[in-house]
Amino acid sequence: MIVMVLSPAKTLDMSEVADDVESTQPMHLDDASELVDDAVSLVNQMLNKEGRCLQSASWTPEDLTFAQAHLRILCGLYGTLRPLDLIQAYRLEMGLKVQHGRGPRDGLYAFWGRTIADDINAAFALPSTAVSSSSSINILLNVASVEYFKSVDVPSLESSIVVVDCIFKDDGQIKSVFAKRARGLMVNYVVTSRAATMDHLRAFQADGYVYSRHESTDTQLVFNRSKAAAAAALKRAREVAAIAKLHTKRPRNDLEMDTSVDEKPHKPSQRTM
Repeated sequence: MIVMVLSPAKTLDMSEVADDVESTQPMHLDDASELVDDAVSLVNQMLNKEGRCLQSASWTPEDLTFAQAHLRILCGLYGTLRPLDLIQAYRLEMGLKVQHGRGPRDGLYAFWGRTIADDINAAFALPSTAVSSSSSINILLNVASVEYFKSVDVPSLESSIVVVDCIFKDDGQIKSVFAKRARGLMVNYVVTSRAATMDHLRAFQADGYVYSRHESTDTQLVFNRSKAAAAAALKRAREVAAIAKLHTKRPRNDLEMDTSVDEKPHKPSQRTM
């Protein structure tokens, strides 16, 4: 079984919420409220509407159901989010030195403690809808940034869970702007293909990235692409964006959430969009 952890993105599209799959509430609303009470000076720009923390226009209801079970989004305010959770827009980076009343240390890492690891353990206990496999390995696929993955207390994970990092390179170098998009592409691949094993992950190919066997290990998957492949992918992305702009005014949905809050988050009682 594979469970993915992903960082939040820098922009959150809250323009609409589809009605084909039922939304859910974040698991740690009370903790988020406590955090805002303690750190109100550091959160800003609360918006008076709600939206799911992750949306992809191309995903089917079955894809969303799979993602709900197999994807966890790490964030400073809510701790752990599922794709169908209704949230309010906020900005609170995980690395901020926020003062709080939990223990002697400041910062969100101390605030969340082992909570996020416990959420991940619970995710592996859920029934899987992935491709059937004889493998008994539980893979925690890390497609989060270093800053956000530090919020996972790895020693608190169940012993059956193996952490596997994804590394994306362009012409042999890690370029953050491209790596971030590639992590989103990996999430999309796992969701739409119902990937369940390391072999499934190694088969990932998108935007010119291919698996680099000689650079990879049992716990680190490296994908590389050439300059020519990167240029071709960028050209295709621009063409798709131009076509989309002509046919719709709806903003493009990214695979990662964004971070923008300022008031105490409330428990979403209904969808507002």
